[in-house]
Amino acid sequence: MYSVTLKTGLKDVVLPNGGRYQGGDVVVLSAEHYGMIPAATRTAVFSAQSVVTVPAS
Repeated sequence: MYSVTLKTGLKDVVLPNGGRYQGGDVVVLSAEHYGMIPAATRTAVFSAQSVVTVPAS
């Protein structure tokens, strides 16, 4: 899982998980959805990104 923060000022960003987000939103994406986003797009859209450890259920 990846936690990403969208850059301030962005509007109506649609991510591979099907959600629509605004600048400043923090979104958790699966590795599959994160991997669908080209590296150049990640740089342009995300102000921060990190791997999130998900506890086993």
